[in-house]
Amino acid sequence: MSDMPPGLPPFMTSQAGGPPPMSSGGSFAQSLGAFGTMLKIQETISTRFPNSKVPWKDTRVFLRAHTIESIRSTPLYGFMMRLFKDVGLGDMQLVGYAPMHYVFAVPGCPVCNIYPALHNQKVCVATTDALHRFFKEDLELECIVEETECVKDSGTVCKFKVSLQPISAYQVLLDDNDRLILSGKRPPTMEQPELVSRVEVLTIYKLLDRGKLSDIGEAYMQFAGSMPVKEQIFDPPWKTAEELKSIISKHGTFGSAFGEMAAKVQSVQPSVPQVPSVPSTPPVSPSSAVPPAPSVQEQASKIKEEAKNAGSFAELIAKMKKQN
Repeated sequence: MSDMPPGLPPFMTSQAGGPPPMSSGGSFAQSLGAFGTMLKIQETISTRFPNSKVPWKDTRVFLRAHTIESIRSTPLYGFMMRLFKDVGLGDMQLVGYAPMHYVFAVPGCPVCNIYPALHNQKVCVATTDALHRFFKEDLELECIVEETECVKDSGTVCKFKVSLQPISAYQVLLDDNDRLILSGKRPPTMEQPELVSRVEVLTIYKLLDRGKLSDIGEAYMQFAGSMPVKEQIFDPPWKTAEELKSIISKHGTFGSAFGEMAAKVQSVQPSVPQVPSVPSTPPVSPSSAVPPAPSVQEQASKIKEEAKNAGSFAELIAKMKKQN
């Protein structure tokens, strides 16, 4: 059993891939200061992140953007950059992109500055943990996050790669209209420009190939595409801030806007999205010789578990085809 006291931040208890003991370089005062700074960062993350959950409709806009410029222009990206700066992780920015993969850089990384005496090792585990927590908990996107470059390890800047788990990304990315397109049907009332744009995104994510369902798209539709998903509807965490900013600009001065701003803040009730219940298939009578079919919830759990154990989407497809 570990002798580490309970309740410490993840980056203080990590045995593999974490920063070395603070006593390995610098004075005791520096070590104590580093511990206090890291603890403050973790406390801020623990306070801010639970209130930063983003609805799928806004995450979907982020996922559908497929150039660095278009991603940076999404409300979610702006909110994320402000959040990470506010919690003490620096001026993060997106510097690389490929479908399912995002590379973020932090110039002048404040986490590195905590360890002035350390060299030849990556030390930004706090940022790695925060990225993983934000994508997994606030965006509901399963992912792997790794620090690929670190100033303390001869890097010019600290870089972090976020790789999304495909099944998880597809679940958030696709809405009912996308599923209609993947099933070979044109959504009613959809104009041609929007249809072309959606087909482009589905092709980028390798669900379509030259206008037809790809092998990946076929596997997804067969094993996960038909599962009923009740999307949670709630306001994004940046909505109130944008409304307050609009009120100030409308009134011209903070004093004249104070009354309306106070009313707006008081009217905002914290909303905790509820986990939707997933319907299950009717049970089979005990007298029947046919074994009961697994419920939709059991199928979903099975797919998610297989996704975690599979090293790639191709491997996941192979596993599922073998089981069926």
